[in-house]
Amino acid sequence: MSETDPLLELNPTPGTVVKLVRKLVDEPWPRSDEERENLFAHLGFISGSRYELENEESPHQMNELDIGVGGQVLGSWDTYNCEFLGVTIHLYSTQESGAPAVQSGFNELRIQLTELFGKPEHPWENEETPPCIWEANGRTITTHLFNRRDSTVMLSVEDTTLAAVAEADAISG
Repeated sequence: MSETDPLLELNPTPGTVVKLVRKLVDEPWPRSDEERENLFAHLGFISGSRYELENEESPHQMNELDIGVGGQVLGSWDTYNCEFLGVTIHLYSTQESGAPAVQSGFNELRIQLTELFGKPEHPWENEETPPCIWEANGRTITTHLFNRRDSTVMLSVEDTTLAAVAEADAISG
């Protein structure tokens, strides 16, 4: 890689992130708060404060999350009806629109996740860079590049069944 290679700027590296995704997919999915705490301890994740939502009675709740890999990573973990739903992280964030390093990070994550989990689905094909979605071991892995005003890569790993229930409830509600 040359000195100007945008991948050199990425912290954490896409390979580090993919290793964590692989562990989230391979480990047994937590069915209790104790199991979630054990998984987080095993992965080196640190749970933070619960986010204050407009509707505190909402079945969907979010908490801060430090995934323990350095860099500027904004993370959260979510529950739906008190069940562990998943983890979402925002990587390589910058206030620059269309940042080359962020685009490179998204591309490298897509390449490495495709090597592990096969060809992704691309919903919303009308987007310039549609999200990539993989299904593996009862989990849904989603990457999405946001780069119009600011630039960031969003990556989430969710329980596929519970995410479908949450989405159906949101649509019908």
